[in-house]
Amino acid sequence: MGHMACQTKWVGGIGFESQIRDHKVAMDSRSDGGKDQGPSPKELLLASICGCTGMDVISILQKMRVGLQSCSVDADTDTTAGYPSIFDRVKLKFLVKGEMKNEQLMKAVVLSMTKYCGVSAMVVKASPIDYEVYLNDVKIGEGQADFESAKA
Repeated sequence: MGHMACQTKWVGGIGFESQIRDHKVAMDSRSDGGKDQGPSPKELLLASICGCTGMDVISILQKMRVGLQSCSVDADTDTTAGYPSIFDRVKLKFLVKGEMKNEQLMKAVVLSMTKYCGVSAMVVKASPIDYEVYLNDVKIGEGQADFESAKA
């Protein structure tokens, strides 16, 4: 995708609004006097991890021509104490339903978590990312994002 840009302006309190192409994204916080008019920047980053890896997994599975019914990626993390407060450890849960082999889904997730997901590749430099993979409500695997060993 190459070049990206956004314009972000203060909208009062501690709220901001970003313009990204034709899309507006509100950011605010419940703490520090915010009005909770949108997710916090860290919450958006957590959602970005889920969206980026989810898009990878769906794209890979579609190329495999599996019978995909649904896919969701849930994320959970705590932030560290002090400043700067960052993600301590991100935990992802891939919840996929459809007609496919366990190995196909695991391959798609591992490729995302070791090669393709640019958002995860950036975040994992500061915060570990662990993941669990479920196919049709059965846990089929787990792992940790590792973009360094893929380079070797």
